[in-house]
Amino acid sequence: MKLGIIANPEVASLDYAKDLGLDFVEFDVNCATGSPWDDPSSPRCSGHALLKLADDFKAGIERTGVQVGAVGRWASRIIDGDGKIIDSEFEQVKALIDFIKQVGAGAYLVSVNYISELSYYKNITAAINYLNKVCEYAGDLPVCIVNCATGTNYIRTPNEWRLVLTEVPKLKIKYDPSHSFVHGGVNGAYMEEAFEFGDRFGYVHIKGVVQGSKQSEPTAMKYFKWMREFPDLAKYVRPELEENGRYYDNPPAGLDAINWRAFMAILYKHGYDGMLSIEPHSRTWQGDLGERGVKFTIDYMRGLMI
Repeated sequence: MKLGIIANPEVASLDYAKDLGLDFVEFDVNCATGSPWDDPSSPRCSGHALLKLADDFKAGIERTGVQVGAVGRWASRIIDGDGKIIDSEFEQVKALIDFIKQVGAGAYLVSVNYISELSYYKNITAAINYLNKVCEYAGDLPVCIVNCATGTNYIRTPNEWRLVLTEVPKLKIKYDPSHSFVHGGVNGAYMEEAFEFGDRFGYVHIKGVVQGSKQSEPTAMKYFKWMREFPDLAKYVRPELEENGRYYDNPPAGLDAINWRAFMAILYKHGYDGMLSIEPHSRTWQGDLGERGVKFTIDYMRGLMI
């Protein structure tokens, strides 16, 4: 296995990863309304902008020896109200896949938004159609559906995987046990999911989680989105998030509630020999504390890689 980290889509991130002794970086090119990186001309938001920097990244990869492990996009709407693919967004996806092929990255990470006006059947049908088109454009490049709820992605639990994976045979799963821990309650759902679907894992995120009780992640993400777009709402929304211990956090892996030793054992059981991508994702672990947390996770995960 290889160990890497999610970072900003800029050449300097290759140097950052090299200084940490990591093998690769992951770039997530998302446009989230209300976020500081939602400039449509920025590589943090635009696949076309990132593609223009491919030669710079190739030079940086050769200089540092650090690879681009994957590129993802999952906060944007790809399916419209009629269940059709939004052409302009699909062009962004294709630009990112072109970038991946040029720099030699390992995978494209994808999601599908849910359309509340359509039936579940029509949503699943639209997802299957779209994901097959992504896999077709990607060719031999692995395409992995994320199990995160960002952007109303719903192809993230066994119910959907059993429907979609059979109809999109090239599709793999980008698995993050912290998401499945949340929707599985205090004991998590990640063990059962990894046992059943580990043979379809194509990419793995490393992110810790702690929570006081069963958490509704889609609801929490909706609240966080509201607070980004309308900061004055925070004083009303935050108490709802924190009521009865429902607030959760994402501390460094190894300082959290996930049994990473057992999870890694399941990965080895399935013969997984892919990438492990650290995702620093916490309002608590910021600044110097955050950097120390990243270094702790690197040491901790290295100890589980055999």
